Amino acid sequence: MDRLQGRRARATHRLALSPSCWGVSEVKDWGHQIDAERVLSECAAVGEGAITAGPPGFLPDRSDHARKLLRRNRLQVVAGQVQAILHHHETRGPELAHIDGHAHWLAAIGGETLVLSAIPEREAGSTRPDELSNAQWAHLLHLIGSVEHVCARHRLKLAVQPRFGSTIQGPEEIERLLVGSEAGVCLDIAHLVIAGADPIEIVELTAGRIQHVHLNDVDLDLAREVRERSLEYREAVSRSLYRPLGEGGAKVARVTEALRRSDYRGWYSLEQDTRLATTDDRPLGQISRSLEFVLPLLT
Repeated sequence: MDRLQGRRARATHRLALSPSCWGVSEVKDWGHQIDAERVLSECAAVGEGAITAGPPGFLPDRSDHARKLLRRNRLQVVAGQVQAILHHHETRGPELAHIDGHAHWLAAIGGETLVLSAIPEREAGSTRPDELSNAQWAHLLHLIGSVEHVCARHRLKLAVQPRFGSTIQGPEEIERLLVGSEAGVCLDIAHLVIAGADPIEIVELTAGRIQHVHLNDVDLDLAREVRERSLEYREAVSRSLYRPLGEGGAKVARVTEALRRSDYRGWYSLEQDTRLATTDDRPLGQISRSLEFVLPLLT
C-alpha cells in the first residue's frame, strides 16, 4: 500500500501513458500486439502511475478483473476513449447504449474522463462526409447532450475529441460543437495538426472547455500527405508519422505553454499511435525520449 501511495504521490505532472504508445490497437492487422501485462509493467516502470484505458479488450471487460490487474501493477486509469456514430438519428439508441456501457465500466475501474470521438461509420475504412447537413448536426449535438447526462450519472467528465477523419476535426466544426453544446473538449495536438488546424489557436478557441489533453508530435510532411489523402493513415504511422515529443513539427512546447496560460489543470496523456512490425520492436525508447522532453514543461 505504501508503494502505491508513493507512486501516486509522484504524479505531480498529471501525465498518463496510453497503451497506444506500445502499439496496442483494436484495428485489425495493425501490427504486433504486446500483451497487457508487459505494457502495464513498463508503464509502471517509466511513468507516474497513471494510464489511459486503451482500446476495447486491452483491459478485462469485467471491471473487478481490470481493477485487480491495475492494483497488481500499481496503476490508476484516468481516462478512457469511446467511439460512436453521433450524426445518424436511426442509430441513436444502440450508440447511446454502447456509450453508457463503456462509461459504466470506466467509472467502475476508477476513470475520471470519458473521451468521445464521433466516427463517420463503423465499417473499416469508412471516410468522413465532406460536410454534415443541418439535420445531422442537430442529431450530433443532441446526442452529445445525452452523453453528458450519461457521464453525469456515472460521475465522469466528458471530453469530445476533434480527430482527423472523424466528423469533428477542424476549427469550424469545433466552434459549432462549442456553440451547440456544453461538452468539454479533448485537445489532441497531432490530430489537429494532421487536420490542418493550429493547436495553439484551438487552445484559445476552447479556453475553459478543455477537459483532457493528448500529447503527441508529428512529422509535418507525412501529416500533410495524410491530410491530402495521398498516404493512408496506418501506412504513415508505420513510416513514423508520430515522433517523440519535441522531435516533430507540432510545437508541443508552445502548446503546453498556451495551456498553462489558459489555466488548464487537467490530465495529459502521451497518446501516440505506433505500429510494431515484429516482436523485436521495442517502443520504450521513444516513450522515454518523449517523457524526458515533456516532463520539464509540465512542472
